[in-house]
Amino acid sequence: MNPATLRSPKKFLPAFAAAVLAWAGPGHCAPARSAWSWADVWSDPGMDLVLLWLTAIFWVVTHAWTLLVVWAEARATRAVAPDVKPEEESA
Repeated sequence: MNPATLRSPKKFLPAFAAAVLAWAGPGHCAPARSAWSWADVWSDPGMDLVLLWLTAIFWVVTHAWTLLVVWAEARATRAVAPDVKPEEESA
């Protein structure tokens, strides 16, 4: 199927849109500047310190959790010597 056959013979809408865009200019097409932006928030001088603290907290929490998991796994799988009787759990 030839795409050229699908076009309508009326060219009013494309011509009207081109004329309106040429008259409006790029200033009318640009979005309005908002009162604040994320770029302004992240470029704040104090944001470096906030990100540093968040990184430090993340580092401490993840490493403490890793040590806890390793300790619990080692305690759960600790080998008992053959001549030692296992301790009974107190209920």
